Amino acid sequence: MKYSLCAFLAGSLILGGTFITSRFTHPRLVHAQGGCDLTSFTGGYGYIFNGYAYDPQNNVYIIASVGSLASDGNGGLTGGDTTNFDGTVLKRTFTGTYSINADCTGSSTLQMANGTSTSTAHGDIVAVNNAREVNFVQTDPNFIVSGTFKKQIQ
Repeated sequence: MKYSLCAFLAGSLILGGTFITSRFTHPRLVHAQGGCDLTSFTGGYGYIFNGYAYDPQNNVYIIASVGSLASDGNGGLTGGDTTNFDGTVLKRTFTGTYSINADCTGSSTLQMANGTSTSTAHGDIVAVNNAREVNFVQTDPNFIVSGTFKKQIQ
C-alpha cells in the first residue's frame, strides 16, 4: 500500500510538472491588430520628439519637441509645439498631410512655421494599439529624430 501511494504521488508530480512546464515554455499566440486606413488616425494627440540634426560641416544640434496635433481622419494634420533646438526655444505651428496603409504603416509631411521662418519635415509613421499611439521617425537627410503621438482621450 505504501509503495503504491508513493508511486501514485511520484506519477502525479511528474504529470503535473510536465503540464506546468509546457504552460510556461510555449509562447502565447499574439494576433495583429486589424487593418488601418486614414480614419484609424483621427482626433487629438499629444507628442514628444527627441533627436539630433547635422549641418553641412557635421556640427551636431540637439532637438527636443513637445506638442499637440489634430488629425482629421481624412489625411490632414494641424497643430503646434514648443521645440528646443540646441538651446534655442521655438514656438511653432504646422499643417500637413499623412497616409496610412492597411498594415498600419504610413508617412507624413509637415509644413512648420515659426514667425517668418518656415520649414518642411517628412517622416514615416506606424500606428499601434488601434492608433492609440503612433510612432514617428523623421526621414529628411541630416535629421535623426523620433517620437510618439499618444491619443488624447477625454
